[in-house]
Amino acid sequence: MTSGYYNYEVIAKSILNYTSAGKILEIGCGTGLIIEKLANMQVFDTICGVDLTEEMLTIAQKRLHLFPNVKLSLQNIIDLSLAEEYDLAFSYGGVWYFVIDGDAEPFLVSHLVNDVDNHQGFARLTKHLRPQGKLLLGIQGPHFDYDKVLSNGMVYSQKISPCQGGFIKDYYLLNGSEIIMQQTLHYSTYYFGEVQKLLETYGFKYKPVETKNKLFLEFEKL
Repeated sequence: MTSGYYNYEVIAKSILNYTSAGKILEIGCGTGLIIEKLANMQVFDTICGVDLTEEMLTIAQKRLHLFPNVKLSLQNIIDLSLAEEYDLAFSYGGVWYFVIDGDAEPFLVSHLVNDVDNHQGFARLTKHLRPQGKLLLGIQGPHFDYDKVLSNGMVYSQKISPCQGGFIKDYYLLNGSEIIMQQTLHYSTYYFGEVQKLLETYGFKYKPVETKNKLFLEFEKL
């Protein structure tokens, strides 16, 4: 995503509630929009972003090349291999995030579509966090089907279909009845109890915080 519906300034400031120094890692950094806000704060020793899409990182590199404390790496989380340990890692709409619908229990959404990859991803991640390091996974609201008319008259459309172990999102760009672009993404989902057990397997403990309008759920590496 090169721009969009997230308030990147608010997301970056929210991270300061958990740490205001040290080394931080973004999992699925995309084009570097959150990292740019963090780098402008000038409080972190190192900010590293990893993503598996080369085109995204090319844009991120152009955006962030003036920040000497920012590092970018083309990597898949299931094979993550970095030279440093970090004080905090976060994902906001990247590899993993939570969905909360009203008072319902949160559930995890993952871009990794099978259990083996999710286990491997968390196993690799824990090796890159120091003891007592924090893992922040972003919170989003429920996903719906919707159509949005763009300024050029085209329609951006999103359709969601449940499937075994998760859901499928179909994205369309329509010009009248003509499909200009289409993309289909598969996601896996986990109930919150399942997530806690999964993360505890790799040394992460959930830290509940009763705060209104929070943007992340926090886990700590024991």
